[in-house]
Amino acid sequence: MGQKTSKYKSVIKAIEGNNPKLTEVVFDKGEIRQKEASKIAAALKGNTVILQLDLGYCSLNPDCLHPLADSLYNIGTSSNIRKVDLSNNPDLGPDGGRYLAAVLLSNKVLQHLLLNNCELQDEGAIPIAEALLSNRTLTTLELGTNRLTDAAAAKLGGAMKVNSKLEGLSLWQNEISSKGIQYIAEGLMVNTSILWLGLGSNHLGVEGAWTLFDCLKTNQSLLWLGMGGNSLGDRGVMHLVALLQDDQCPLQSIGLGGNEIQDEGAARLAAALKSNTQLRCLGLGGNQISDEGGRAFGDMLRYNYTLKKLLLSSNLLGDSAVVALAEGLSSNKSLEMLLLADNPFGDEGGMRLTEVLCDDNSTLQILDLHGTQMNKGLERKLVEELHQKSHLKKLGSAFGKKPTTEDQKLSNSDEIARRHAREEQARWFQQQASGSHTHGEYLL
Repeated sequence: MGQKTSKYKSVIKAIEGNNPKLTEVVFDKGEIRQKEASKIAAALKGNTVILQLDLGYCSLNPDCLHPLADSLYNIGTSSNIRKVDLSNNPDLGPDGGRYLAAVLLSNKVLQHLLLNNCELQDEGAIPIAEALLSNRTLTTLELGTNRLTDAAAAKLGGAMKVNSKLEGLSLWQNEISSKGIQYIAEGLMVNTSILWLGLGSNHLGVEGAWTLFDCLKTNQSLLWLGMGGNSLGDRGVMHLVALLQDDQCPLQSIGLGGNEIQDEGAARLAAALKSNTQLRCLGLGGNQISDEGGRAFGDMLRYNYTLKKLLLSSNLLGDSAVVALAEGLSSNKSLEMLLLADNPFGDEGGMRLTEVLCDDNSTLQILDLHGTQMNKGLERKLVEELHQKSHLKKLGSAFGKKPTTEDQKLSNSDEIARRHAREEQARWFQQQASGSHTHGEYLL
């Protein structure tokens, strides 16, 4: 990958110089005024090497965006930019959406457009959806946290029926209801290009979940689906269970976190996964799964040899659930990530899990034990044993990561550095558990 730069003045100079090594430009967070935006736009018009432009958190408003959009029209310019990130510029608003819709109508090279938290609202998102009817280059569109309603969902669903290039769409944290998801489902029944879809933190409910899961019986292209925070409950996942029992279902990753799923729903999902050979990642963090559901997943691990990531953080798993998961892992040769943070299991579960993971045959690489109810002295001992004997590459615990050679050189005066390292590790595991509204492991 080529070089990247961020400082404003050095950015302008580098862009104007058409430095062949400068392929990514990331501006520092802060305000970019209209005068500065115009200078950036003028420099971009003559640049042929920059592939990625990141202007997130730059306090852009429509007046700033206008000249930048002009430079991206790709008419009379040599712009070769493939990815533009304008996320977290809430002052862009509906006018910003309209400017970018015009860009999509003319630009022939832009592939990724990120517009999360830009306050587009329906008035700004609908023109973008209409532009997708004719655009044939965009593959990724992120519209998370823009207060979009069913009206925008209707236009996007219609565009999905026609557009055959878009591969990923994020609508995370909007205001789409079961009515709006009907339009998205209708689009998916026709569309064969969408590979990932982020719908977390909307208002789909049970009815919306059923609508979406039913349409996936027809769709054979969607691989990755984020449905977290939609109040699905046990009833909402029942149609998904039927879908997963069909081995022709192509889904490889699904996020169901924060959906009030209890033991019945968890047990049904676990039973379906005993025969499923497609799903690679299942996110169930922040639900209400207790020992019965946890034991069902432990039993599932004895039969499933394709699931690689199982996220169960922030549930109600006790010792019997974790012991069952450990027993399942003793014969499972596929699971690589298991997140169990913020569950109320104690010493018995922790000891059995450690015993299994210190076996040479364990394939687990990532484990999170933050926030459990193990005795702290025992947890420290178990963490040390796991560092020494297991094959884990990442281990989340209040007692920190495996000490490196550099860590061992630290003196007592470097305790602040150690604490920062522990905090950084905790943030990493939290990110894995909560997921992202962008393409990747959307598991919230």
